[in-house]
Amino acid sequence: MKFAHSWLASYLPGPAPDPRELGDRLTAVGFIVEGVEGVEGEGGSTVYDVEITANRPDGMNHRGLAREASVALRRAFADAGTTVPVHEAGPDVATRAAVVVAEPSLCPRYSARVIEGVAIRPSSAAVASRLAAIGQGAISAPVDATNHVLWDIGQPLHAFDLDTLANGADGLPTIVVRRAKAGETLVTLDGVERKLTPQHLVIADAEKPVALAGVMGGLATAISEKTTRILLESAHFHPGAVRRTARSLGMHTDASHRFERGTDAEATVDGLNRAARLVVAACGGAVAKGVLDVRAAPPAAPRLTLRLARLASFLGMTIPADRVVAILRDLGLSPSLEGGTVRVEVPSWRVDVSCEEDLVEEVIRCEGYDRLPETLPAPFVPRTVSRAAQVPDRARDLLAGVGLLECQTYSFVSAEENAPFAAAGPGAPVLLENPLGEPFTTLRSTPVVGLLQSARHNVRRGLKDLALFEVGTSFGWNPERKEKERISSEGEEGKRRADPTADGRVIERARVAILLAGARSRHWSRTEPAPSDFFEGAGIAEALMKGLGLGEPGAPITFKENLRFSSFLAAGRAADVFVSGEPAGWVGVLEPSLAASWDLADPVVCDLDLGVLAASLPPPETSVEPPSKFPGSEVDITVTHALSTTWRELEATVRRDAPTELAAVEAKGRYRGPGVPEGCVKTTMTMRFASPRGSLAREDVNGWRDAAARRLLALPGAKVDGLPEPA
Repeated sequence: MKFAHSWLASYLPGPAPDPRELGDRLTAVGFIVEGVEGVEGEGGSTVYDVEITANRPDGMNHRGLAREASVALRRAFADAGTTVPVHEAGPDVATRAAVVVAEPSLCPRYSARVIEGVAIRPSSAAVASRLAAIGQGAISAPVDATNHVLWDIGQPLHAFDLDTLANGADGLPTIVVRRAKAGETLVTLDGVERKLTPQHLVIADAEKPVALAGVMGGLATAISEKTTRILLESAHFHPGAVRRTARSLGMHTDASHRFERGTDAEATVDGLNRAARLVVAACGGAVAKGVLDVRAAPPAAPRLTLRLARLASFLGMTIPADRVVAILRDLGLSPSLEGGTVRVEVPSWRVDVSCEEDLVEEVIRCEGYDRLPETLPAPFVPRTVSRAAQVPDRARDLLAGVGLLECQTYSFVSAEENAPFAAAGPGAPVLLENPLGEPFTTLRSTPVVGLLQSARHNVRRGLKDLALFEVGTSFGWNPERKEKERISSEGEEGKRRADPTADGRVIERARVAILLAGARSRHWSRTEPAPSDFFEGAGIAEALMKGLGLGEPGAPITFKENLRFSSFLAAGRAADVFVSGEPAGWVGVLEPSLAASWDLADPVVCDLDLGVLAASLPPPETSVEPPSKFPGSEVDITVTHALSTTWRELEATVRRDAPTELAAVEAKGRYRGPGVPEGCVKTTMTMRFASPRGSLAREDVNGWRDAAARRLLALPGAKVDGLPEPA
């Protein structure tokens, strides 16, 4: 945004500040000056191109930026325009127009003034040169007055030709703030006909819409050379209402840019007074007595507390209390020092200040970030990692360990793809108002949809044997809040801020989804892959849950036939999953016709709720042992045994009656081939011995190895290399 140096200087009593110093100081306090240029001609001055972040709408005008400059330069700030009276010479404004606000939650305040007997002329040289300096062209004195006020104090205004507004039941031109009716249209000032819906907030007269609230006025009621009576509008609209209207119609204006971010509800009348003075000075006329000011009960000013000890702890440095109070006072926060605490009252224009941390930021940015000491932050080591973080990461490790590949897919899917799985979501499908395109119109009800997309992509490229998983999110409408959608999205701002899920309409659930298609090797002992089926999917789901620590006796896992999801699961080959009696997900074979639409044949799909799994986990048991200071010793044993003998049996045999020095037993190799009897396999095991008391003697290690070998030799049909068979 562009700002004129001379305009800013008008709010700083005394000599105008040095242009370069002013730009540097604005950048230092968070208003980054991206460019500086000079404007030639009458009234020319330095012009700054300043980046204003979205959370600081109070800085999107010369008065607000000058207030920041006064703090940065440690100079006085003065706004003489607020106290200049408006000469009211006309009749009472209530006899000239009427205002009705039908949507007070979307328009908490609507103020208006009436000026009669005007002759439309160009703006004064002072106004025109100020607007020209920041790239705003002159149109006419009334329109330029509204633009001047917008850039001066940040209050958007609009000027109506009063004689073009339809009369209400009382015979007066009437302004009605309401929602548009279905089928209504409005030709805006840019000459484009806009088709309106009830989601659009409009300014209407007694018959029709005449402006898009907070966005743009209508062409039919615009100021023209024939205008003799003007109604000046100055309102405060809910940011959500303006944002919804502007985005749905693809519009963006200087007014909507500010309303969408939050304007000062207390500035409406001040803006009217400034604009009225400019109009009368250029066009003559008489300002009607009084202001039409319709507003809801104003909220109490927020009161916050800043603890000086917390400030010093947070910053790692101490700022004197009188300096803290001076900064907050110059920013308009009305501070009072009470012991080690500073209490403030947040002014109406600071919509971004809502907590103690915001006050800390205000102090340090004005004091100077360059003054922060270069110290390392204190170390922070959490005692335990939260279950919410443990379960998804552990699930990834477990599923990767059984040979599945992880996918990351979009949460946005098409309505057609999501429809069969709608019943599996935490609520009704969530449709997007402004989707990127047809394939992205709906938030998925289950991550299984994304896995099916990945599977189809691979199958069409010749890869038919797939084992995939994704740790993702499922979405659904909250049935308890769906009926309150309109209010939540456009009103009751305080409730939205208090709700950690924004407006509470959408439910999100952390899920893990699995997809098996084609054939895969189920066990290292089988060389031929077998087609995936329901039992393999259920087995992987059970292995996952047991790997997380679920199962008997604390959290039993059960499978029951699924009859609920016949829209996408095959009858007789699907089950619901329960943990400790609580529904935790489902597993089954995809319904044949649905599977065919994804170019798949009998894929197995599974969806488990990670939140339920985490809640069912028993309390963690953690123990830590220091590693031995002495080196350990490893020895190998090779045993020939029947294929039916499992690794668990071999390991248990080695560990039975073993000394406490046995630290680990690991499988080193496995061989089947010449020299190995049919139906047998040769397994090489590594045993590691270690002691915290000292180094181990080779004789002891060999003795423990021989004892383990004799125990293995007792297994049916077992032979141990290097050890004779018993007689």
